[in-house]
Amino acid sequence: MPFRLDDYIDGDVAYLAGLIIGRGTLSEVSGVRQLTIEFSYTALEVQGIKAVYASDVAVRLGLDDIRDRLQELLDTDISKVSRNGGVDLVVRFMRNSMIWRNIQLLTNGATSYPYFEIPAVLFAQDLPTAWKREFVRGFADVAGNVRLANRYVDGRNRVRLDVLNYPSNWKLPVQLCRLLQEHLGVPVQLITWGHPNMGRGFREHQLNVFADAFLPIGFSMQHKQDILEELAQANRVAFPNVTPAPCPGARQLKTQKPVDEGESNLGKLDPQLVGKHFDAYWQICRELGCCRRPELGQQLELLDDSGE
Repeated sequence: MPFRLDDYIDGDVAYLAGLIIGRGTLSEVSGVRQLTIEFSYTALEVQGIKAVYASDVAVRLGLDDIRDRLQELLDTDISKVSRNGGVDLVVRFMRNSMIWRNIQLLTNGATSYPYFEIPAVLFAQDLPTAWKREFVRGFADVAGNVRLANRYVDGRNRVRLDVLNYPSNWKLPVQLCRLLQEHLGVPVQLITWGHPNMGRGFREHQLNVFADAFLPIGFSMQHKQDILEELAQANRVAFPNVTPAPCPGARQLKTQKPVDEGESNLGKLDPQLVGKHFDAYWQICRELGCCRRPELGQQLELLDDSGE
């Protein structure tokens, strides 16, 4: 009988996988196996329109519920460890248990988020949609942000899913976009790449999703969910006749980007990108495996490719 990884996954495992792929690290020292999940924040406060939360307090409160959920799943010790700019959940396994082995299967042998990809099982057509949604919710809880400052140039509010920029994980944003659009029906507006041609150096990559389109996913972190609902409602009121549309895979070019010496940076770029110039975000997406193409006869939408 062929091995099927989906025999080892359900909604709770999918949620855990989202946390791990987003900001997880696996380690083993002197027989003690450890999973660390990093919950970071850069600002002292996170703001919606009216809602304002102190980041450290909100994250700590949100982690209580997440820890309870993981405790039920993993049946092992889970501690909260404070650090400058965040809080880590630290899970310790004293034995090489089936749970630990399953986590290693989900990460395909990689041990830290700079090297993770989305597990192939998440793209299986017969895997329940609810489980795929839980994966994205886990990723968003640890690596997503929703705040008024994310709004698009036309005023619409957005959620951003951040992928920290390492040369080994450039395909992850495209995989995440595919999961959202093709499997969950959640339209992605665009990917703001941390690429020198996009004017951002090698900062983090950002998947941008309008707040109202992200509601079917949502957050388990209560402060993020509260702000999401507030900003989604503001979108509906201000743009009652606008329905978020998925990225078509190509759009009209507004400008040609200047050549940048960073285009040949072997230490920062995926090998498929080295030495290539890009004028729009979707050209990078295509180079990294995006298969979306506009329908024949469809007018390509003119859009600010910077996403800012």
